[in-house]
Amino acid sequence: LKHCCSSVPPTPTRTQPAAMAPVVDAKRDAKAFLACKDSKGDVAQCTKELTKVVNGAGDVVRRECYGQAEDFQKCFAHRFTLSTCGDDTVNRLLACHQNLTQYVLKP
Repeated sequence: LKHCCSSVPPTPTRTQPAAMAPVVDAKRDAKAFLACKDSKGDVAQCTKELTKVVNGAGDVVRRECYGQAEDFQKCFAHRFTLSTCGDDTVNRLLACHQNLTQYVLKP
């Protein structure tokens, strides 16, 4: 009886961040990179900040566009012969990537 509610997801805790945390972190890292670039005048001197931005934005896009990526992978695996595969499948994935990247990198 102790495990009767195992199908109920755990409530978020401090060790289990909310879903928006990666987006907020990525936006913060993007602002830090821009501030570094503005203060030092050279991107080469801000490689640590740039690495954080690239990794953070990539993580957000990977998580948020998962559904579109899955649809694309199914189409790719079946050589785009499924009835649900077409230009729209690719366009949805590209639009998701573009929109999220712009949102994260927007100052």
